[in-house]
Amino acid sequence: MSSWSFIDFGVMVVYIVGIVIFGSLFMRRQKTASDFFLANRRIRWLPIALSVIAADLSAVSYMGAPAMAFQHDLRYALTILVFPFAVLTAVFVVVRVFYRLQVFTVYEYLEQRFHVSIRLLAAFLFLLTRGGWLASVIYVPALALSVVTGAPLAVCILAIGLLTAFYTALGGIEGVIWCDVIHFCVLTFGIVITLIFILADFGGSVPTIWAIASEHGRTRMANFDWRLSAEFTVWGIIAMSLVNNLSSYGTDQLVVQRYFTAKSMKDLLKGAVTQSFLVVPVILSLYLVGTGLFAYYQQHPEMMQSLIGLDPDNQVQAINRVFPHFITHGLPVGISGLVIAGIIAATMSSLSAGLNSMSTVVVMDFYKRFFHHVDKEDGHYLRAGRICTILLGLAATGGAFYVGRLGTILEITGKISSFLVGPVVAMFLLGILTKRANTPGVFVGALCGLGVVAAMSTSVFWLFWGMFGLTVSALLGYVLSIVWSLVGASNKQVQEQ
Repeated sequence: MSSWSFIDFGVMVVYIVGIVIFGSLFMRRQKTASDFFLANRRIRWLPIALSVIAADLSAVSYMGAPAMAFQHDLRYALTILVFPFAVLTAVFVVVRVFYRLQVFTVYEYLEQRFHVSIRLLAAFLFLLTRGGWLASVIYVPALALSVVTGAPLAVCILAIGLLTAFYTALGGIEGVIWCDVIHFCVLTFGIVITLIFILADFGGSVPTIWAIASEHGRTRMANFDWRLSAEFTVWGIIAMSLVNNLSSYGTDQLVVQRYFTAKSMKDLLKGAVTQSFLVVPVILSLYLVGTGLFAYYQQHPEMMQSLIGLDPDNQVQAINRVFPHFITHGLPVGISGLVIAGIIAATMSSLSAGLNSMSTVVVMDFYKRFFHHVDKEDGHYLRAGRICTILLGLAATGGAFYVGRLGTILEITGKISSFLVGPVVAMFLLGILTKRANTPGVFVGALCGLGVVAAMSTSVFWLFWGMFGLTVSALLGYVLSIVWSLVGASNKQVQEQ
């Protein structure tokens, strides 16, 4: 087995330092809050498409998808088949409404449609969802960095979190988007080069790889079990994919904020269509990397022994590191460093996207909404955005020390997201698709949806949580809105009499 070399380390450091410097250069273009949060709406469709893929992919998927296929099978890969439908539905039904309103955050719409209380509830749930996600985004690549460098996990967490917060605070959303374009190219290179070296080890024989993986149950693609407690069923995967993707690409500030930077509605729609189909081969390739790695490690027991040795007391956590472990020991010197840089790139991309979107929500939905004074110029909110970005980076870095206790990489983010997204999606759908929904009904319906998910979380597999949260919140929200309207009308008649 080869090992991490000084050349690999140098390649990775040069890449990371280069990205931090490049992202920081955009500081000179940040004159207003609109520049910092929305790039003054001047970005074209292709950078938007690549940025959205890089931002939402993250090291969680980059390491998590291969680890999931390695430990289980290919069932979870079915999520990507629903992806184009869910994304295009979200963009054409929901995001176009927001873009025409020229808002900074999607939650401003909820105040215009309902009341400030609905806006604050949705914004708060977003901060909880993406806050937990950001902690995972820092934790996962820190695992990779600790594998290849031998540095303590805590040191890796601090380095990744603080460096990314620094360039995000300086460069704003425009710096984030253009760094994302670079990250996307490096991520794609890492996937392709890994598949090439795995195939080369088997003499280019895909059937041999598939046969080894199939012998150990790693090629199963579908589980049609109807039980809600069953793991990774087709029904659970479809339910989770629909709700989570409707949330991510229609009501989640992290992704939608990139659409808001579009120069025109045409650029927004072209970017969304390009991104929704381009991401499919990228994600599927990551799962196939996991299948190939399983066959490779079966043929090289010394590699498997080395992998398990990373955490002998917790094999799940050890196997979570299979991709960086292969990169370190299975790829040539120099190439290894660049592919590890790809994992770090995935993190920096997602972390910078999350920090920028969360700071936008904190500043615009909370700080400016409740503490705005006429004497505060636009530059004040630019400075507030930078300070908020740094503080959120510190908080997410602290949270990264705890998220590893939640399970496999994809389960960590899946559980956090599925618990909270359903009620948020329901709020927006009730606002856009119905005229009878009102503030009391939507607010109470959302709280009931959260309560139902909390009650069922111990007996129902987490893939179904989002769909139950959405269904309960939407139905109760609509029914309670009608009831509230009828009661209000009845009271008005009594008063008039």
